[in-house]
Amino acid sequence: MLMKRVSIAVLVAVVIVSGCATKPPVVEEPAVIEPVQTGAIISDSELSDLHASVLAARKEAFDLGAKDNLSNDYAAAETRYVAGKTALDADDRPTAKAELSAALPLFEDLVTRSARLAAETGRDNAASARERAIASGAKATSPVTLSAADALRDAALAAFDSGDLRNAAALFRKAALAYDAAEKRTRAVGVKTDVDTRNFGPLDSGNYELAGKKLDEVDTTIADAPETANDAASEALLRYNLVLRNGWEITVTNGREAAGEYKVEAENIKAQVAVKDDYAAAMSIWNEAMTYYANEDYATAFDLFAQAEVLFKAVYEKAAAKRAIAEAALLTAAASTERSSIIVEEGDAILGDGTIPAAGNE
Repeated sequence: MLMKRVSIAVLVAVVIVSGCATKPPVVEEPAVIEPVQTGAIISDSELSDLHASVLAARKEAFDLGAKDNLSNDYAAAETRYVAGKTALDADDRPTAKAELSAALPLFEDLVTRSARLAAETGRDNAASARERAIASGAKATSPVTLSAADALRDAALAAFDSGDLRNAAALFRKAALAYDAAEKRTRAVGVKTDVDTRNFGPLDSGNYELAGKKLDEVDTTIADAPETANDAASEALLRYNLVLRNGWEITVTNGREAAGEYKVEAENIKAQVAVKDDYAAAMSIWNEAMTYYANEDYATAFDLFAQAEVLFKAVYEKAAAKRAIAEAALLTAAASTERSSIIVEEGDAILGDGTIPAAGNE
């Protein structure tokens, strides 16, 4: 029992001594530095592709009339785009991405809504253009052009009914252009007929020839390129009108000169005095013709100059006739005076002194 107590005491003493011994130094672990999170890197290609997509949607919305028809929403989308473009130019990539990403769906929504509006407006415009073409006489004069326009209209209607609104809007626009070309072509043919009737073509052969080429171009381009056909029809109409105008100008100038010659001849023989009223009537027509001529209303001026020519010719002839009568009378009077002088001279010779004695002085 005693030995057991001693052993316990020794053990306790050893533990106490061990606890009082110096502890070894603590070795600290190196601090781990966590990397700062800066977000994902935005590449040049990502921003470039995003910007290109926004530009494409923006252009399509604009082309479809969103800026005019949906002005408030277009302005909102434009504000986001401008902010994104400004940030892009400043290389503020996060802001650029955020703003351009916000602008893209806004423009895409504008495209969708504008496409329907454009398709509906285009349908109405095409219908109105067709009515004008029919009224101009296109069925008889420009059947090929009108048929091509109808085909484009039918394709547009099919696209509209199927919900392909963007394509429908584009096709309706082409149809309207084609109908416009049919109307202009028909009008150009009408002017050409007038030119040919009056034989004005040789007076402006350059424009006449070019107009004919443009007229032919309408039918060869109408199906695939209605805008080109419409431009050709416009130029054909313009050129034929130039030929008509130039032909009239040359012709009416000739008419003015013809009337003017009689006017001068009449004035040279004092017709304004001899036949005052007739001269005044001719001058009234002449002045009216000159007014229309100055205003380039050549057709009206031509008719008036023709009337003035007839009137001045009549004035000249009437004045000339009166002048001839007056001259004959003067000649007769002169002859009579001469005869009287001869009789007097003969009497003087007979009387000797040339004095006739007074009555009662014989």
